[in-house]
Amino acid sequence: MTDTGSEIVQVVRTLQAAATSCANTFTTSRLKVEYRVAFSAGAPFPWRLLEIHFRLPRDDHRPYALRRMHCFSTAERLHRSIHERAKWRACDQELVASYLVSAQSAASELSSGGPNARRLGTGHPNFDLRELRPARLELRAQICSTRPEMVVDLLRP
Repeated sequence: MTDTGSEIVQVVRTLQAAATSCANTFTTSRLKVEYRVAFSAGAPFPWRLLEIHFRLPRDDHRPYALRRMHCFSTAERLHRSIHERAKWRACDQELVASYLVSAQSAASELSSGGPNARRLGTGHPNFDLRELRPARLELRAQICSTRPEMVVDLLRP
């Protein structure tokens, strides 16, 4: 293997370790996320991040929820994208946790008949994370600024 080939292998290994760590933060009890890093010699955008989402449990005939390939011109851009995804995920988790704490606090105040009980009305607070969607999308747009040069949605097998 040439020196250049060895360097590419080392860069792919380093990027894959970062991508695996990042993907693990997105995995939940209902969804498994995997990132695979690849290099395609001679391609206009040779650095690739393959994103695969599996529904859990995987007992149905449609194992993939998403398969997408993000193509980058340089290893540095791919690395920045992975880093931004990890940072966004951490900030998103903080946003959701903050929302849940405030919703639980409102629920406690309602159940204890606190000073805002009449103003807030009766019933249970809304724990619907869909109302956070605009804030979550804005957060992602702010943090994930390194976009791939090309995105390819991959067909299901």
